[in-house]
Amino acid sequence: MKTVKKFTDSFSANVAKGMLENAGIKAAILGENTPLWAGVCNTDLLCIELVVNEEDYSEACRLLAADSSAE
Repeated sequence: MKTVKKFTDSFSANVAKGMLENAGIKAAILGENTPLWAGVCNTDLLCIELVVNEEDYSEACRLLAADSSAE
């Protein structure tokens, strides 16, 4: 599994996960139950990570970037 994006809140991570899964990419969220202080993502231990399989990484990055540019 490879980290495709890091988040400071589980809602945003789950929205992104749902978008990837709707596109046929299996994704998982790591660290969702780790307490975050004031939404700060200073270290890898305090971040919520969205991960995908290696073979899906490039497509997942492309989809997330396209979604970000639409905001």
